[in-house]
Amino acid sequence: MTTHSQITKTAECSNCKSGCSPCQSQTGFLSPSDTAIRMLSPVTLAKDGFEVANLQALTGEEFQKVQQQEYASCKPGENTQNKLARKTRWGAYSCDAFTWHDRGTYSLPADLNPEEAGAIRRFEQLDEAFLRHPVTEELFRSVFHNWGFEKSSYEQLYQVQLSAIRYEPTIEAPAWPSPVAPHQDMVDGAIAVLHRTENIVGGLSRIYDLDKRPLVQMDLRMGDILFVRDAEVLHQVTPLMLEPGENWSAGKHAYRDVLLIRFQPVGR
Repeated sequence: MTTHSQITKTAECSNCKSGCSPCQSQTGFLSPSDTAIRMLSPVTLAKDGFEVANLQALTGEEFQKVQQQEYASCKPGENTQNKLARKTRWGAYSCDAFTWHDRGTYSLPADLNPEEAGAIRRFEQLDEAFLRHPVTEELFRSVFHNWGFEKSSYEQLYQVQLSAIRYEPTIEAPAWPSPVAPHQDMVDGAIAVLHRTENIVGGLSRIYDLDKRPLVQMDLRMGDILFVRDAEVLHQVTPLMLEPGENWSAGKHAYRDVLLIRFQPVGR
């Protein structure tokens, strides 16, 4: 994590300890430093309300083929203002087994997502072949375990909600997240980066405190999983654009695939 600080410094002459007028006129402005500063203690969910983990299995060649095939059929939903290509799925987690339901609708209150204004949106559903893949199920179980729920899936029924999103910018337009502003989702969530081409910039994840003061910005890579405690922090994703330079090509696809994973105890 890089910490940026801008400091105003008043110079003092050898005979002045309080800053006389000539000395104050020599005030210098130090520019932000790009020196990476290693944190002395790791970020944790319990202490900070967010953390980043990694599941290397997500980058495996065989799983990447399965994931790419599934996300290739993502498309914008019905009754939506934002036109990101998406799929969704609802299910249940009980006794260490997942059951997937036939439900493709999703909605957030207008105060949390003004762009969609509380509309009930409908999306195509993630295919069970993808959901049942061993690496996909390993991802789900790893996310569940990392939350540290008080009760296991043998003691408590958990609702599962998935949102698969493909951000695909073009030369004409960036890929805009939804919502654009720092926000909450009413439920704790994990964002897993399943794939990212090399010819894009943006898509940075930002975390804010509840007063919208920025805490950290991170560039998640394939296999990374960002955990966010919704009641404690706000989160945001910056728009994605094609990268100028050697990777620039009018006909070359650029995209970033993420999977939002939410567990919630039923009856909570």
